[in-house]
Amino acid sequence: MIGVGSPTFCLTPFMRMLEEISKSFELWEILSEDMDRLELIGDGIRHGRESYGMHFQVHAPLSDVNIGSVYEPMRSAALNEVKQTILMCHRLEIPLVTVHPGFVSGIAFLDRRKALEKSRESVMALSAFSKAHSVEMVVENLPANMNATCTTAAELSELLDGTDIKICFDMGHANTADQIDEFLALVDKFGNVHLHNNEGQWDQHNKIEDGSADVQKVVSVLKRSYRGNIIIESTDLETGAESKLALEKLLG
Repeated sequence: MIGVGSPTFCLTPFMRMLEEISKSFELWEILSEDMDRLELIGDGIRHGRESYGMHFQVHAPLSDVNIGSVYEPMRSAALNEVKQTILMCHRLEIPLVTVHPGFVSGIAFLDRRKALEKSRESVMALSAFSKAHSVEMVVENLPANMNATCTTAAELSELLDGTDIKICFDMGHANTADQIDEFLALVDKFGNVHLHNNEGQWDQHNKIEDGSADVQKVVSVLKRSYRGNIIIESTDLETGAESKLALEKLLG
């Protein structure tokens, strides 16, 4: 199923956004922040299912949530926030949550491996928690920047090594790290997909055909080997709907 998600959506009251999204999509990946924090919108989600036939999945909160923090009180707080999101997904019967790995900050710049080690420790704990609550957790590759971990297929694979945790493949993020081919080689481990494009320099969230990422190659691999949902991540609903039309043509 093709869905949509955008950080901008959580700045509009949920019911108003729901009505607009339902005109073009049947699946919404909700970022649980601001007006769209799950504990605030349970009734709206139920209404969306009953009145619009909508489906939902969730992106865990991003703002100041660092599961790779080397400062233990902050990592513990971040873990708690993601666990609360998973718990709300369980209560609202939302089957999947996408989680970011940790990022590098503070003294972690002195030894970046520490952030990856803390991220793995956190992911293990979150995986056990999500399984206990019958919610699938997937971990997303991040865009290339000085703060990010898991921008490469090798590093994300190392983070998840020895587990059955699946990947949320983000095409735009992979493009900034020149890692699209490397991630496509892991397609059998994909549990969610985010599609948007850019020029390879920064995370622009352009329409899927507007950038240097070879979306035709990506979609060809997905058609052959992937059966999960595809989320168009956009800057607004209008461009998201335009990307959906382009994707439908590529999917044939």
